[in-house]
Order: sequence, then structure tokens, then C-alpha cells
Amino acid sequence: MSVDVHDSVQPLPVVFKRTAAWQGLRLAHYRLGQGLIPEHRHNEHLILISLGNCEGELRTANGLHMPRSAVPYSVCVIPSGHPFQGRVDGESEFISVLLDPGLVASAAAAENLTRRAEIVERWTASDLVVSNVGLALLTELRSEGLSGGLYTESLANILAIHLLRHYSEPRPGFRFFNGGLTGSKLRKVTDFIEENHEHDLALAEMAGAAGVSPFHFAREFKRATGLAPHQYLIKVRIDRAKAWLTRSELPIVEVGLRAGFNNQSHFTRLFHKRTGLTPKAYRKAYQY
Repeated sequence: MSVDVHDSVQPLPVVFKRTAAWQGLRLAHYRLGQGLIPEHRHNEHLILISLGNCEGELRTANGLHMPRSAVPYSVCVIPSGHPFQGRVDGESEFISVLLDPGLVASAAAAENLTRRAEIVERWTASDLVVSNVGLALLTELRSEGLSGGLYTESLANILAIHLLRHYSEPRPGFRFFNGGLTGSKLRKVTDFIEENHEHDLALAEMAGAAGVSPFHFAREFKRATGLAPHQYLIKVRIDRAKAWLTRSELPIVEVGLRAGFNNQSHFTRLFHKRTGLTPKAYRKAYQY
């Protein structure tokens, strides 16, 4: 495979780049100048999301051709191991999401697929699910992980199932999931969260306490409680912190750690976001 280029086009300059990694996925936010994208491949499934008018082209060994002018929030999916190369004709900005193929395989098992499906190369001018997940991950990168690992795990699971349903061949047959969260299952998982709120809980741990697949747990938990798992965990932690701030003389740093926040900055930012007050101001206003 080859990409025709002018002699004046140079190796790709990176104007701006920042990255983050979480369980099952990696994110890169790029701004690129004019130049070549040399042929390479990734071990993960690659999802590219344009953040502006990207001028240039992208080609794969299997013949996928991304248009010369990609509109904002267009999406390109390149499966694990597939080589690609291209060129950028003017400054362009995009998000690159790398998703662990093992996560997609686990999602396929949880979805009870009636036949094996492979992720395929595809470009689309619009995919709200993918672009919204990408932007949510970008916000999490910018906030330095403010929402926590549970949040990004849930996003990775959403992305894995979405790829299976819309970027795979042959199109898999899905069986309707009717496991749900009964009252007893919901009590088990909320008790588990209350008892372990100070730990960095994983989605699989919560799902295990409820006896539900991790790929269905987040959706069913929100349906039952009105809150996503990471939001519920933050609520429990904030409630515990409120109690210690008003009923004890523990230093504020210690209150944050006991509530489950791994650093003072995240504790203060989340506490203020949820209550409108800093921990210090809350203690002064409500301590008795």
C-alpha cells in the first residue's frame, strides 16, 4: 500500500499531544501539523474522532479510505493489528481511543452472541455514542481523573458493546438481557459499596456483588437508582465526609482519605461541586 505525497510534505509534526490510560483503554488528544503519517498498527482497536475539519487522508491495507476533509466528530475505526498510513494537509485536531480487544471479547461473551463477530474497518460522518464517549474521556483527562476509575470502566464497556453492535461483521445476533437488578441484588451491591467505599472499587467487583455481568451492571444500576455506579460511590463518600466533618475533629486531609478520596485536591473539588462549599467551610457552617 502507498500514499501519494508531494515532495514538500515532511514527516508529521505534533503540535500538541496529551495522553491518559485507564483499565482497558488509552486516550490521546492530538493537534497535528502538515505532514506524513507513517505506516503503523496498534495491538488495540483504534477509534479516531475528529474535533475539527481534518484535512488530509487515511488509508488502510484493506482499502478503507478516510475522506480528504473529515467533518467534526466523524469517526474512523481500525481493528487491532490492521496497518494504516496517511497524510495531513493542514493543522488538524482529533482524539485517538485505543480499546483492548480482550474487553470486546468479554463484551461478546456477556452479550450471549449467537455467532462470532470481528471488528471491521469503517468510517462514518457521525456516531453520537462514540463521539460522546470520546469527549467524556477527554473531559476526564482534563480533570486529571476526577470521576474515578469506575466512570472510565463504564465508558469502556459502552464502547466495547457499541463496536460489537455497529462495527463488526457478520452482524451478530443479540439475545435480550432480562437479568435486571432485583431488590435483593440492589441491596447486596449498595451494602457492598457502603462497606467498601474507601477502596478503589472496580466495576467487576460491584457487578459481582450483585451477580450481574459488568457489561450490563452500570445500565441496570442506573435504572434502579437513578445514578451511575461512579456517581453513587461519590455520593456515599461525600455523605461519609460530611458526617466526619460535622461530628469529629479529624483533620480535613484525614477525612478525605477515610472517605475514599486518594488526594486532597480531588476531595476538595468534588466536595465543592456537590455541596457548594469547601470541606473547611462546610465544617465551620455545620459542625456541632
